[in-house]
Amino acid sequence: MSIENLVFLPDSPYTEWIIKRSENLFPGLNKYLVIVDDITKPTRFTNSDIAIIESKNLIKAPVLLDLSSFKRVIVNYHTPFIGHFLMGRKQDLSQAKLIWIIWSGDLYKHPSFLTKAYTSTTLAALPPEKTVQAWKQSFHHRVLQAIGKPNKYTFEKSFSNFDFVASIFEKDVEEAESVLGVKAKWIKFAFLSLQEMFSEEYLKNRPVLGRKIMVGHSGSPENNHLDVYHKIHHLLPENEVTIFSPLSYGNPTFISAVKSLGREYFGDNFETLEDFIPREKYYQKLAEASVAIFNHKIQQAFGNILGLIFMGVKVFLNPENPIYIELTNSKIKVFDYNQMTRDDLLNPLSPEDVENNRSTISLLFKEEQIRDYYRDLYIA
Repeated sequence: MSIENLVFLPDSPYTEWIIKRSENLFPGLNKYLVIVDDITKPTRFTNSDIAIIESKNLIKAPVLLDLSSFKRVIVNYHTPFIGHFLMGRKQDLSQAKLIWIIWSGDLYKHPSFLTKAYTSTTLAALPPEKTVQAWKQSFHHRVLQAIGKPNKYTFEKSFSNFDFVASIFEKDVEEAESVLGVKAKWIKFAFLSLQEMFSEEYLKNRPVLGRKIMVGHSGSPENNHLDVYHKIHHLLPENEVTIFSPLSYGNPTFISAVKSLGREYFGDNFETLEDFIPREKYYQKLAEASVAIFNHKIQQAFGNILGLIFMGVKVFLNPENPIYIELTNSKIKVFDYNQMTRDDLLNPLSPEDVENNRSTISLLFKEEQIRDYYRDLYIA
């Protein structure tokens, strides 16, 4: 049996789950690669069947000298090094279909999303871009391009080579087309089942939710916390509810601005979580909220959002967010952040809405559905 699929994977805890699903459906047909910057550092997976290649050696890696047998190249999280490989070995892969599975960061870290992802308030809190530094970086990448090394220009061009793009969010595919020039067919795809994302029974049987309002999931500027704090302060001027924001990672300058405004507006009723904690403890913390607000304009924090909805939390999303669009189209009860009122913040989700949300999520991410997604991907 010959190997048909070349599968690029990131160094992620999800890598082995993806391989297990792929092998259950198409055993022995896949070669798995993880590209790392430093091969001497430990990885977040233990599967010995995965070939680990340093990024600087990818284009000439011995295991990739002969590409003629591959019918598909499946890219989980597209990077400049993979883009350089795809462009440099384009002729060798002429018989293969190229499939890009969007992981959010590989789409939304593109500079063109700066104004799309951040509000003006967020941009004002970030360090100003230094024109000279930006010019130097641009010149550096032109030099890299001239000498045949991985660079941002070749990377951007590589997006147009994909034949298929996989995501559960149709708007992600539309954004990839408008910003990156991707002219590919859409394959609807989700990585994990409900059981893999979180324990269904554990979240369903959480004790009565608390009354805190959760804002954002990290210290990344894409959360646009500051606008949310302004809005809550206006709607609840008496500070009668505790505001809670996880800030365990992100932009240090932005995190400082978030904490400063949070303390100014909410005083002792402002809480942060700045340490990484085990998943069960994390969900225990999330259960202290009855309302959660995510002001992302782009797709982020999908697992957090689904877990909160499943627990019965009332979730507000920016209507530009692909997650808002997908969930509302699926008849899951989430709320438009732009239409948020005082009563919305003070009144929890109804028991009927909680139960409907749970049953709909269970259907959308049931085991059989995820298996079908993987099957569609590997027969594209």
